[in-house]
Amino acid sequence: PGKKENGKNHNVRLYSIASSRYGDDMTGKTGSLCVRRATYWCPELQADDPAKKGICSNFLCDTSAGDEIQMTGPAGKVM
Repeated sequence: PGKKENGKNHNVRLYSIASSRYGDDMTGKTGSLCVRRATYWCPELQADDPAKKGICSNFLCDTSAGDEIQMTGPAGKVM
């Protein structure tokens, strides 16, 4: 999801893929992820704490269908 304020890349995030190894359109060039927006409610502020805003989950939740994103992998085992 871009770079940190210091110019370095964000750390790798691991997600489970929700589509089959052949992708959503059976070409192997698409995929689906199940992502929940990460937020933290601060009882003292009575609001979401922006200091604890999820980086990658919010980046992914803010994308639109058809947006291109960079992914690496696979990692783990084929089931």
